[in-house]
This record gives sequence, C-alpha cells and structure tokens, in this order.
Amino acid sequence: MANRKSKKAPFGLRLLTGIRTYGWIGVALAVAVLAISAIGSREAAHVATIAPVVLPLPDGEALVVEDELLDLLAASFTKPMNELTLGDIDIERVEEVLEGQAFVADADAFVDDDEQLNIIVTQRVPLLRVIAENGQNYYLDEDGVRMPLSETYTARVPVASGNVVLWSDDFMDHEDHQLRQLVDLAHYLRKDEFLNALVEQIYVNSKGEFVLAPKVGDQVIYLGRYHEIKTQERLRRLKTFYREGLPYEGWRKYKSFDLRFSDQVVAKKR
Repeated sequence: MANRKSKKAPFGLRLLTGIRTYGWIGVALAVAVLAISAIGSREAAHVATIAPVVLPLPDGEALVVEDELLDLLAASFTKPMNELTLGDIDIERVEEVLEGQAFVADADAFVDDDEQLNIIVTQRVPLLRVIAENGQNYYLDEDGVRMPLSETYTARVPVASGNVVLWSDDFMDHEDHQLRQLVDLAHYLRKDEFLNALVEQIYVNSKGEFVLAPKVGDQVIYLGRYHEIKTQERLRRLKTFYREGLPYEGWRKYKSFDLRFSDQVVAKKR
C-alpha cells in the first residue's frame, strides 16, 4: 500500500491563524497591563472622604457618635486617614480599632468607587445598669459585656443596686453567678411587655435575694433568690395579681408584694 502524505494547511491560512492567535494573546496582555495599572493607580489614590454611620439603638439613641469614631481612628494610625493612600489602608485594622471601642459591637468598613471610606457601626445594646454599694457603676449589654457610662446618653434600662457582687470577666460562663442571674432576669423582663413597663429597679439585699421596685408607686416586690423556673413562675403570678386583683382593690393601698411563697402573692397593706 502506498504511504499517505499528511496534508498541511496552506501557508497563507497557517500564517493568518498564527496572526490571530498572537493577536488575541496581545489583547489579553494589554488588558492585563491596563488592569494592573488601574489597580496601581487606585491604590496610590488618597481617601477622598470618610463617612461613618452609627446605627441607632432600638429607642433611636446613640451611646457613641461619629466624631468619637473619627477621633479614635486618628489616634490609631500614623497619619490622618485622608492622607493615607488606599493601598496603605488595612480595612481589617480599621474594623478592629473600631470594635475595640466600648460601645461598638460590630464595625464594617469598605472603600467605594468614589474613593470614600464607608464605616457602618452597630452599637452594643444596654440591658442593665449596675449601681452597686461597692461603688461599681456600669452597663451590661445583651451579651453580658460590661460597658462604661456614656457621655452622650443615659440608657433607660433597669438598675441593679444594693449588694451586687464584683464584676468578673467570666461570669457569663457560670449559671449560678449573681451577675449572670441578673442578666437572665433582665432579659426575661425585657421580653415581657407588661413586666418591662413595670420594673424599674432590681435591689439585691444582704441575703442575695432580689427585690423589685416598680416604675409607678412606692411598693416593693420580694422576688427571692433567683432560680430560672421558680422566678419566672413567680413573675407570672405577679402579672395575674396586677391584672385581676389590683384593679378591684387599688394598688396604692399596698406597700409590698411577696412572691417567695408557693402558689400565692402575699400582699401587705399600709
């Protein structure tokens, strides 16, 4: 059998194909160079503006304001933010600095197409204020994180006073810790519309028992030592008593309500 010769494309067609191939490679290289150049130019540009936004608390207020965040950033970097190039700005570092502020729960930072550094801050939500006989005075947020008092706003939350134990950084890990119990109780009060409107203060007496003070009137409510299930049952009895018993008798004639006895509310008249 005769050997078959391999057929080759005409020289002109092969030349045209080669030109097209190298042409596409050239275009790809040009695009890559332009992209690298654009990235380099952007990183060399300076921050045009800084736009911090503090998301308000549920009541519309703020524990920290935008100017405080700008001052914090200015103190944490070697140059003013508007003198830094985009390539010099570490977004994670910006977020880390802001989240180190006592009232900040979360911070998100990003640079937009207009070279503006945008900052969105979520505040910690105060749950309870501690004003103890040992001199402690601070807020606890919804996660049990301690916060100092704010210079711009006083949160309207229940106050824990009296013989409150000293703060410790691991108290949320221990269910029997008094501060953990106060946080749990404050959460329960907040979730209940009636109790949230009723209770203004949680006093801790010398026996470690909780005594509640209502926002209206001068009665005291003896809640006793905290136990999640028992305490919630006692508070349910208190709600029933207020709704069904007091409208007929009138709460002003009583000076105290005692919830420490099983299945009853002991009301003491003046």
